Amino acid sequence: MNDTAKKIAGATGSLLLLSSMGMGVVTAFAEEAPEAVPGGAETVEGEGGAVATSPVVAGTFSFTQDTVSSIDQVARMLRASSYLCGGAGGELTEVAAADWEIAVRGDVESPYVTTVADIQADPAVQKVLLGCSCAGNPADGDASVAAQVTGVSVKLMLDRAGVADGANTVVFTSADGYEVALPLRYLTQRYCPIVFDVNGSPIADAAGGTNQLWLGSTSAKYFVRNVASITVETRAEAPADPGTAEAGDTYANLPNVGVAFGGEVA
Repeated sequence: MNDTAKKIAGATGSLLLLSSMGMGVVTAFAEEAPEAVPGGAETVEGEGGAVATSPVVAGTFSFTQDTVSSIDQVARMLRASSYLCGGAGGELTEVAAADWEIAVRGDVESPYVTTVADIQADPAVQKVLLGCSCAGNPADGDASVAAQVTGVSVKLMLDRAGVADGANTVVFTSADGYEVALPLRYLTQRYCPIVFDVNGSPIADAAGGTNQLWLGSTSAKYFVRNVASITVETRAEAPADPGTAEAGDTYANLPNVGVAFGGEVA
C-alpha cells in the first residue's frame, strides 16, 4: 500500500473510532473534492489470500465535536418520527411546562415529586453539549445533531431518592403511558439528564412537550418526552442495554458519515 493510501486508511480508522463512541460527531468535509491518485486503483492481499481492489484517492477532511446544530435542525430531526428518532410521549399542552410534575418512586427510600420549575431552579442544573443520533441514521449522517441541552441528571435525581440495594431497572413513563425501561447501571455510566432547554430555547421548540429524557451515547429512539414518573424496580433480570441485539436493536447506532468519491456531501 502506498503512502497516500496508508494516510487515508489511518485517518478513516480514527474517524470510525470516534464515531463508535456514539456522541454526536459532526463531520466537516474539505471544500475541495478528493482527487483520484494516478493509477486509479490498488490491489491489496487480505486474510486468507483474498484480494480486493479499491480506488486510490487523495484528499483531506476534518471533524469537530463542538459544533452546535441549529434549533431548526434539532427540531427537524427529533420530530421526524415519534418512535424512531424523537422519542415518544406526546405533546400535551394542558399543563404549563413549569408546573409539570415528575414523580420519583418505586424501590427507593424517599420517593418524592418534583416539577419542571424545581428542576430549572436546581443548583445542580448543567448545560452540556450532547449528541443525538436517530436509530435510522442514513449514510450521510443527516439524522445526527449536537445540541446544548440544559437539565438535571437522572442519576442525581435517583441519588436524592435513595435507590434500594439490589435495584437494577429504571422505568421512564410519559403522561400518555409510553414507557422506556433501562438498566440502572446503564444510566449511571452515562450523563443522562431530564432536559427542559435546548440551545437556549424551551424543549417545546425542539421536541415538543415539557421535558425530555436525553441519554448519552444512545439512539434518540429512547429519548422519551413528557416524563411523568421515574420508577426504580428490582427485576429478576435487568433490561438489555440499548444498541444491542438483546434489546432488539439490529442496527449499529453510529453518527454514520459517508465519504463520496468525487461527489458532494450536503
